[in-house]
Amino acid sequence: MDENYWQLGVWRRIPVSMHWTVLLSCVWLYLFFWDFLSTAIASVAFFILLLSHEFGHVAMLRRKKIPIESIELHGIHGRTSYGWASYTDEILIAWAGVGAQMIVLLAAFGLSYTVLLTDSPLLVSLTLPVWFVFIKLNLLLMVVALLPIGPFDGHQAWRVIPWFKNSLRQRKLSARRAKVLPGEYLSLKKRRELEASSSKATAELLEKLGKNNVGDEGKGGK
Repeated sequence: MDENYWQLGVWRRIPVSMHWTVLLSCVWLYLFFWDFLSTAIASVAFFILLLSHEFGHVAMLRRKKIPIESIELHGIHGRTSYGWASYTDEILIAWAGVGAQMIVLLAAFGLSYTVLLTDSPLLVSLTLPVWFVFIKLNLLLMVVALLPIGPFDGHQAWRVIPWFKNSLRQRKLSARRAKVLPGEYLSLKKRRELEASSSKATAELLEKLGKNNVGDEGKGGK
């Protein structure tokens, strides 16, 4: 492994490593809070936020049964390496990371209001760094993650626009063809029913023709 990375361990057979630039977040947070305790709390929350984004990717990869190679954490983003995935799956995987951050954001909103309603100033002061990271910094990182530049998820995520346009185009084309040639766009079940009824009608017709031929031969013999 590159000497700029530290191996954090293995999670469900996935190696997890961290780049040294993640430590720069502690400096940035200290310059914001100017307090060691708040900086420590916010740094832990920031680390959890980075992991939640990558675990969003992992959840989608597990659902699609795509092999996962590794998870790497960087300064303001991460990278989950995986095996081959289809065009559509890559879009879903990219949005899954931001989707996990959105879940954290909504949960933080709900819990922050609950804490603010309490009569404990100590609890409020201790949780303020957490809400700052999970809400304000989270929103910033979501925007960064969706940038279509560099190593961010935006490259794959925004492919959803041409994919959606192409899907609409294909549906409209199929609808037009179905109006012109409705027989070609019957459902599989309907086709099988028509084939079965046609076969049955053909068999009955052949049976009647066979009986008529036998009857005619009998009359001719008499």
